Amino acid sequence: MLNWDVQDVRRYKDKPFEFEEKLDLTAELKKRSEDVLDAEPVEVKGQLFNDNGLVISDVKVKTTLKVPSTRSLLPVELPLEIRINEAYNVDKVSTEDLEDYNIVIPVDEEDPTVNVYESVIDNILLSIPQKVLTKKEAEENIMPSGKNWEVISEDDFKKQKEEEHVNPEFAKLKDLFKNNDEKE
Repeated sequence: MLNWDVQDVRRYKDKPFEFEEKLDLTAELKKRSEDVLDAEPVEVKGQLFNDNGLVISDVKVKTTLKVPSTRSLLPVELPLEIRINEAYNVDKVSTEDLEDYNIVIPVDEEDPTVNVYESVIDNILLSIPQKVLTKKEAEENIMPSGKNWEVISEDDFKKQKEEEHVNPEFAKLKDLFKNNDEKE
């Protein structure tokens, strides 16, 4: 289940430890995020490399989530293909030697394991965009509306505010000052 003892991984000194699994993470994803309505089985394929006291992971994840549209809450199928690269610090490598790695995960001394399972779930949830639209909403720029109300874009709102601030009487005076400036 994408969780290996450090000693098992260390046996692969000269070649990578390869793995490939198909997981049903629907329950776990729904439990951790109310944005996930459903999930197809998650295809996980990767390798673990030993590198001077670190275990480096290179993992490819592929799935399709069903998430609500951020406009209408209608379900949207969201295909995800992500790549995860992390370093697991199994031998307490000093922080100066870790500068080349973006993500370094310490390994618990009492339970020395490389837990790719949690990383896959975390990265799937982090890959859900903040703005999700149905195909029709994206193509036609459809905004929700109802009786005596409608949602407008931020640009339309700014234009509306600019128009509201122009008092017609002051606009006439403004034109008068333009003429005076031109004469000078």
